[in-house]
Amino acid sequence: MNATPDHPELDQLTADVAALHGRIGLDPAARPPERRDRIDIRFAAAAARHPTRVCTRDTAQQSTYLELDWLADDIARRLSGRTGPGSAVAVRARRTRTAPAAVVGALRTGAAVLPLEPGHHAGLQEHLMRDAGVEMVVSDSGLLRDEIPLAKAGGYVIAARPETASGREIPPGTAFLALPPAGGDPGRALTVGTVTHGDVLSWVDAVVPMLESGPDEVWTYFHSLSLDLGMREIWAPLLCGARAVVVDRDTASDARAFARLLAEEQVSVVTQLPSAFARLAAAARVTRTSLPALRHVLLCGEPLDTAALADWRDAHIAPQAVVWDVSGPPTAL
Repeated sequence: MNATPDHPELDQLTADVAALHGRIGLDPAARPPERRDRIDIRFAAAAARHPTRVCTRDTAQQSTYLELDWLADDIARRLSGRTGPGSAVAVRARRTRTAPAAVVGALRTGAAVLPLEPGHHAGLQEHLMRDAGVEMVVSDSGLLRDEIPLAKAGGYVIAARPETASGREIPPGTAFLALPPAGGDPGRALTVGTVTHGDVLSWVDAVVPMLESGPDEVWTYFHSLSLDLGMREIWAPLLCGARAVVVDRDTASDARAFARLLAEEQVSVVTQLPSAFARLAAAARVTRTSLPALRHVLLCGEPLDTAALADWRDAHIAPQAVVWDVSGPPTAL
């Protein structure tokens, strides 16, 4: 059946997906290539396979995989010729459904991404950008002093920064420049470290098969992209065609609200620090929240609170859920 006379938008969708296939060298009828070692390439493959699926959802709206891929492509075009391999792009993005597209767009230039939390003090942001040698910024949260707007893509402004000689060499394969851990070492200067595409993808490739996760799963996007955990958390669902529900800052800081969100959105996979999980368990127990859709809880980044785990199980909050420690090799608890 020819859809052109009555549904020209379907022809446009077909053309857009075909262009995606061409760009990544993907035959949709064939098996996936054995190795695709960049986050942005894997996202393009997911968008080609699941163009109309909901990719991310926040309190305002939702976006499909193809919509986010369009935005990422637009951002990459605006950055083209202004950055590339060996360079760093700062992404100052609020926790919204479009934030991953800003990251993918910057990665498509070959540059590394320095994720910045809009709430961070301007002085800290300036210091980190100087340390990383950032010359281009993608922001949905305003610009700092001396940042010069050049273009817009969706809700993002692409801006240039004055050239700074940081002396930093960004190794090939670097995806992110990570902020130091909270507290850090008071005896050392504040510097950013490198996280490679392989670092992120090895975590995804270990966790997703372990969970037998696929496009029908609903994950949470809880942590800031400026945190090491956030850099990994968001890509597990987005690289396998699943849906990520954005947890805004207010909900993330209110365990009862977070428990309600998990129930309303029928979340099946959640990633938490053990301390946050303890608060969630207490809130769900007090409010008698039931989470029958929840299949997996991933804990990492802190020592495990065994008492919270026992309370969670005793209250039968999520009878089907397996709790995992993914700080190292994944282990069922």
